[in-house]
Amino acid sequence: MSVFYGWKIGTLCLGGNFLLQGAAIYGMNAFMEPLCEINGWTRAALNVSLGIAAFFGQASMPIAAAVSSRFSLRALMALGAMAGGLATCAMGFSSDLTWFTLFLIILWIASQFCGGVVANALISNWFSHYRGLAFGLANSGSSLSGMVLPFCCLVMIQYFGLRPAYLTLGILACLLAIPCVWIVRRTPQMLHLHPDGDKTDPPQANKVPTNTSLKALARRPAAWYIGLSFGLALMVGAGVLSQLKPRFSDMGLDAYTAIMLASVAAFSGTASKYVWGWLCDKTNPLIAARTLMLTSFLSLLLVFLPPSLWFMAIYAVVFSGCLGGLWVVLPAVTAWYFGSASFLGVYKFIAIFILVRCLGFPVMGLSYELWGNYALADIIFGASLLVSFILTMLLHGNRAVENDQSIKD
Repeated sequence: MSVFYGWKIGTLCLGGNFLLQGAAIYGMNAFMEPLCEINGWTRAALNVSLGIAAFFGQASMPIAAAVSSRFSLRALMALGAMAGGLATCAMGFSSDLTWFTLFLIILWIASQFCGGVVANALISNWFSHYRGLAFGLANSGSSLSGMVLPFCCLVMIQYFGLRPAYLTLGILACLLAIPCVWIVRRTPQMLHLHPDGDKTDPPQANKVPTNTSLKALARRPAAWYIGLSFGLALMVGAGVLSQLKPRFSDMGLDAYTAIMLASVAAFSGTASKYVWGWLCDKTNPLIAARTLMLTSFLSLLLVFLPPSLWFMAIYAVVFSGCLGGLWVVLPAVTAWYFGSASFLGVYKFIAIFILVRCLGFPVMGLSYELWGNYALADIIFGASLLVSFILTMLLHGNRAVENDQSIKD
């Protein structure tokens, strides 16, 4: 029995998120301390750089959504791979923080095209009943990179240097453009297929199609609730998960133990994506969103346990396992609540709120600069996750466009 073509596209999207988002976010677990040491930068200054780059990266999401509705997704994926790969190579040769920030901005923007927004648009087109699992597959790339890239980069940095490590990541990203051209197709109908590999297209929802103009969506409280809720939660994830290794090192662990613990956390985040995707498919994405926000808040409290190796491991595994579902549940709840046909239009509006994510980096840097640790950031992040949970409780599932469609066992 042949594998449904959509799973091949999902695997390719995994690769894009692995190399591009991984280099931009999780790679900093290995690169942050060497970058500061070699170039004379402070951790606070580098976190500001990360925050600026993340801002432009997230600001590009509405643009990527608009472009994706008008141009070839295959070309956008390939160009994103090339641009992100070249920017990654250049980061290794940037001793000036301004230039480093510029190339990091390009990498963040490229990650929305080779992965990110374009990947979510593809998954929304290619899947219906198994959409949650497909989002889990595609978006597991970023967490999987956190499991693999920091350790590999740490080894390359110690044995070959900072520049060869960045150069290797960049070349691999550029090579990803080849399968992008070969594999990507916008819809299953282009290959005479149907979503999920079924024999027919899924039934259409009986509700009125969503008006996706910015003016109309600005009047929809649900779009605000989803955007703000996930924007705040993603701020927490970006801040905490990008700097687990420095946090563990500050708590007394040696470099390799700290990086291995960060890799274990990333493995938990990777595995959890499939769990959250399964939950979206078996119940509905709104239930998954509420569960996600509540468990993320409760798991953050584990950071206040005594700083032993076992408690640090429990915190890393549980907290990463919860936050690992954010990029799975967000597109799933968007497509379910507003309809897959309206996905790109609504996602363009919701992406505006994802800009809040950028604040996670300066919050971490400011906390470290003022207190010498991340306690202040943890307090701010805990309050943010609690607000996120409250916002999901304000959503009404009976108003979702796809609520009246059956869930496939």
